[in-house]
Amino acid sequence: MGVGINYMTPERIELFKVLHRFKHPNCESRITVGDFNSLLAALEESKQQLADSMERERGLKHLCNQSLEEKERANRELAEAQQTIARQREVLEFYANQEHWELPSFGRGHSKVTSDKGSKARELLEEGSNKA
Repeated sequence: MGVGINYMTPERIELFKVLHRFKHPNCESRITVGDFNSLLAALEESKQQLADSMERERGLKHLCNQSLEEKERANRELAEAQQTIARQREVLEFYANQEHWELPSFGRGHSKVTSDKGSKARELLEEGSNKA
């Protein structure tokens, strides 16, 4: 029986109650009223358990969806952080490279760092302040 299909509708249960009152001609014995009532009680309990299980399932699905959304958000934030770190590393490597501090041949002109005048560092700092 699939979920959502209720073969024991209130109408069918009432029909069973009515049919129980009459002895079927091909039937040698009848179920007792107590047994029938016990079966009905068990049916109602099963219906309630199914409803409870379906409610728990909905709650778990909701939690799973929330967890997936949080994971996706965390993955996006991680990717952004990794990109920022890579960019910061590039700028630090530029300033840390001794060749970038050396003057061009014959001592004329400016070093790459002097020519840069800190613009790479300022750009990086501006990127960070724009994200905040």
